[in-house]
Amino acid sequence: MKHSCNWTCMLLTLQWPGSFCIGLTNKTICKIPLTIQNWTIHGLWPMHTGHCCNCWPIFHSHLQEIEPELTQLWPSLIKGKHFFNFWREEWIKHGTCAGCDGAMGSPLLYFQAAVKLRKLFDINSVLESSGIKASCEVSYKYDDISKALTSLLGDNFDLQCVTDSKGREAWIQLKIHLSRNQTIGCPTEKQDKAFYNLAWYKSPGHPCPKNTTIFFVPINYDNPHEPCN
Repeated sequence: MKHSCNWTCMLLTLQWPGSFCIGLTNKTICKIPLTIQNWTIHGLWPMHTGHCCNCWPIFHSHLQEIEPELTQLWPSLIKGKHFFNFWREEWIKHGTCAGCDGAMGSPLLYFQAAVKLRKLFDINSVLESSGIKASCEVSYKYDDISKALTSLLGDNFDLQCVTDSKGREAWIQLKIHLSRNQTIGCPTEKQDKAFYNLAWYKSPGHPCPKNTTIFFVPINYDNPHEPCN
């Protein structure tokens, strides 16, 4: 457990439900609840932890206090996968390392921290104020999206995309760099940018390309795996 506590930076990874299903190999397992209309949490991930541990259990009762918020902000978009099962996986993979910090030192505190951060970073508002809206007809330059986000996040973020069946780049995730104290940015990560290419943190998709336009696709509840087809 000692190694897994030796971390200084975190990633708050947000996912866009509109393009989430594009990145799945099995297109039949995706389901976006009708109540989900905004960016959702994929995870809050301490970095350079190695393997965390499954020795710190989590029970549904630990999260009942904030379950309504988690259901809206941190849902599972996989058919048949109970929301708590998703939260439990994230706790075991990442929360048990985050719990080394007293401010996140229990399942409830960890998930409360993630919810608080998600509310702090109102991504849709900054995009809309820059004229960036979900669309199947309009795509955006990488620099235009980056400029919009810079007003809120500085340069402390990464964009991830997936490629749809027609070869279009669709924005799927936003990874926000945080320090251990949950403030924006982390000085040590700038010295180790290659770390962001590790598979564990890469998750679905790839870095959004800067040499082509990017689609911010709308949420299609009826056909989520091909929202623009």
